[in-house]
Amino acid sequence: MNNSKVSVLMCAFNSENFISKSIESVINQSFSNFEMIIVDDGSKDATQEIIKMYALNNSKIRLFSKTNSGITESLNYGLKFCEGKWIARLDSDDLCHVDRLKKQISAAESSKRIGLVGSNAIFINKLDKNLFYFSYPTSHKDLKNNLISCSKFFPHSSAFYNRKLIDSLGGYRERAGMSEDWDLWLRIADKKEIHNINEPLVKIRIHENQVSKKNYLNHAYDTRTIIISHILKKRKKYDPILLLSNEEFKNFKLFIINYLETIGFNDFLKITSICKNPLLKRLIIPFILIRFINKPLYIFSFIRFKFFSKNIQIKIAENFHKKNYIK
Repeated sequence: MNNSKVSVLMCAFNSENFISKSIESVINQSFSNFEMIIVDDGSKDATQEIIKMYALNNSKIRLFSKTNSGITESLNYGLKFCEGKWIARLDSDDLCHVDRLKKQISAAESSKRIGLVGSNAIFINKLDKNLFYFSYPTSHKDLKNNLISCSKFFPHSSAFYNRKLIDSLGGYRERAGMSEDWDLWLRIADKKEIHNINEPLVKIRIHENQVSKKNYLNHAYDTRTIIISHILKKRKKYDPILLLSNEEFKNFKLFIINYLETIGFNDFLKITSICKNPLLKRLIIPFILIRFINKPLYIFSFIRFKFFSKNIQIKIAENFHKKNYIK
């Protein structure tokens, strides 16, 4: 048993190119009362040797190795070893600002109502060059609305949450797929307040090996599935993630995917995926829409999902419920 106030939780898989800088950004924090729990998820490169080197020279760092099983199981595995009151997440390719822990613990402990704190972010490339800055809402009301609307929300690597609260919620859920964080944030928001610090306390790295970048379509569908599950939980008093059998949950996801496809969701993603830089996006979206002027359905899909996403997801939830639970 240690007396660390904060546990920094990192999961790594084949992260030899960036993990040293990530670890060093934690070691150099101005707030010193922390431990660092690193889970190596069966890496095949030099990741584990790099972590061992840091752990040998710094007693705050503890390494736990396991066979490869993916991010969700690795996070839950790591949570078992976290002893801090608060958990600070960081991916193995991202970076912390030197005052991140100090500022987040101050915000988190300013009120007993708070269960989750995030921050703004600077996005960087593989060479550490700043690409663009992203800000997020700061209030609980706006952040929760963005979760339901599938709008911008602070990155997982900026998350700072209460360990006992996460334990009571059962941690991350496998059925959330690639949106394990979005699912957890929705459940936290039902119990406690979520806040965002209006400063960039993390740097998020964009590179070609990112899982979310390679599988953005699956990620998008997983997020909508999580949101619709949450809507059913709040409005119809059942959570498909918990209630349905494996086959039923598979059909539930297919229902959502088929519904979204028929109303042009893939067309919407084609437009929004062209540019991630928020400043450039504001400038080029009109030109993108002109590019698709001979494809009016693309433009209609963009407007529909950009401004009415919450209503669409509520409608899908209602239709699923009527089809499956009202005889």
